[in-house]
Amino acid sequence: MNSNQRKAFTQIELIFVMLVVGILAVVAIPKLAASRDDANAAKCTQEVQQLLSEMSHHYAVQGYREFSTTGIEEMTNLNIAVVEGDGVSSPQGSFVNNGITYMCNGEDIVEIQGIHAGAEYNLTVTDLNPTITPAAVTASKLIRKLNDISTAGGTRVYSLE
Repeated sequence: MNSNQRKAFTQIELIFVMLVVGILAVVAIPKLAASRDDANAAKCTQEVQQLLSEMSHHYAVQGYREFSTTGIEEMTNLNIAVVEGDGVSSPQGSFVNNGITYMCNGEDIVEIQGIHAGAEYNLTVTDLNPTITPAAVTASKLIRKLNDISTAGGTRVYSLE
């Protein structure tokens, strides 16, 4: 057996490997965080659109008289009365006079108000223009696009009649 055979890595080789692993971590970690924010934004957007669809469906099935006394918790299985995270941050009960607010990643992103005007019933969707969490900002932009709200803080009115 040759006595010059290496049995271990040199210090230079180990430093080089640690440097390469460190560079990969610096590049990969922000990408993973951005992917998580994008997934949360997509979830929030889908839940707001689901909520609008459920409200419209309940109005079509029940009519205004029954609809006006139906609590939001009876219309949807989304989280209700949340104080952080994702879900409806408004308290339980009828939203016809009070409206509801949807929270994404701990930040209010959209308000939905039900307004009875003569023979029509309207849902008004108001963008609350969040600015703090990346997921809430992205979700708000998607909701504005899906609901044809042209500006941050703008509104869209849907007639349910």
